[in-house]
Amino acid sequence: MSNRDPFNLLRTKQESVGSPPGTIAYSGNYSDVDIKVELIRYNKDDYSYDTIKDFDDINDVVSKENRKNEVCWINVIGLHDYDLIRIFGNSLNIHSMDLEDIVHVSQWSKIVNQSDYLFSVLKMIYLKEESIIHEQVSVIMKDNIIITFQETPGDVFDYIRDRLKNPTAYIRAQDTNYLYYSILDSLIDEYMIVINHISLKFNEIEMQIIEELNPDKEELYMLRKELLYFSNSISPLIDAIRKFLSAESEFYNKSMTPYYQDITDHLNQISDSIMAYREMSNSLHEVQMSNMSMRMDKTMMTLTIFSAIFIPLSFLTGVFGMNFKYLPGLDNPMSFTYFAIFCLSLATGMITFFKFRNWF
Repeated sequence: MSNRDPFNLLRTKQESVGSPPGTIAYSGNYSDVDIKVELIRYNKDDYSYDTIKDFDDINDVVSKENRKNEVCWINVIGLHDYDLIRIFGNSLNIHSMDLEDIVHVSQWSKIVNQSDYLFSVLKMIYLKEESIIHEQVSVIMKDNIIITFQETPGDVFDYIRDRLKNPTAYIRAQDTNYLYYSILDSLIDEYMIVINHISLKFNEIEMQIIEELNPDKEELYMLRKELLYFSNSISPLIDAIRKFLSAESEFYNKSMTPYYQDITDHLNQISDSIMAYREMSNSLHEVQMSNMSMRMDKTMMTLTIFSAIFIPLSFLTGVFGMNFKYLPGLDNPMSFTYFAIFCLSLATGMITFFKFRNWF
């Protein structure tokens, strides 16, 4: 259901063993993605969208003199251009350890309040053609600029882009704090869609099991694995947001409290749903194993009954097939007929008895 194994934390960490702290080395699987840098500038009155083709212009874009009285959102697609990552780090004075976390894509979700900027590592989980895609998104917020780093084209932020194009949208009159919240909200809204997708898959498997069909065991296994990874993505994010809201920070405005409470409620709801579906997946797995065991028992019962029917028939056949010179009834022309009728009657009687006892 995912195009890469999300449980590759140890493998990717081993690849950087021996490297000095702060080494920028992309650990993901999308090194062939074309690098693209999107730039959105907006305020209450103006909006502009552009792509930065010459990366040497980034210093001018992020300089305070060129971004007064407006919010600047830069979205970087592709993490394998290390020079580009360093340009952003040098331009905004980002710590080398945070730059390392941007390209090491198996980090836990976190929100770190540095001295003059906010750094976040988030998990973007979304549906793409019935497949669940896992991707790391890093967010840097400093002054009135936000930079997002994602691995591949395609994300869950199109609703934000559409709202920014609308001059009457509430977000157009807000600062970077609200844009940061909107990014979090978009990620969590997509979590709800993915959980609903998983719920439908579980319902399909449940109906197949109830109807004693043979559901795909691999699909059930992958759903259980997705729930485990989902849980590992949600739990650190809940703790990170709780710490972020409880600490004094210039990046958190108290007027945003109701919005973040809504995010927290959604995360708790998702977390509870994950727990419920994990219990459900265990129950479905047990029922599936029980059905397989029952089918095996029925097969063994059928074979046992047939064996019980043919054992006396085999015995009689063996007795009357012995080469004795004198055997009662051999001289009777109807002996074979009587023997066949007796065998059929014996088999019919045993089948009737087993049917009466509901053994067959």
